[in-house]
Amino acid sequence: MDKLEAFRGIEAYFIEFHKKFKKIYDATEAHKEKMPGEWEERLNRFQKMILIKALRGDKITAAI
Repeated sequence: MDKLEAFRGIEAYFIEFHKKFKKIYDATEAHKEKMPGEWEERLNRFQKMILIKALRGDKITAAI
């Protein structure tokens, strides 16, 4: 995912701030959670769905 321009730097961010992403992973309604840090503003709705798919594949239908 880090090879895509919109996601450049996400791997390093994820490694350093994995606990922030765990909040999304643990959430009952993960598709409604805000992305951590700059990713909330940096990603558009479709890109956020890609990230939800990577973190919680079971919530992609709800995200759509």
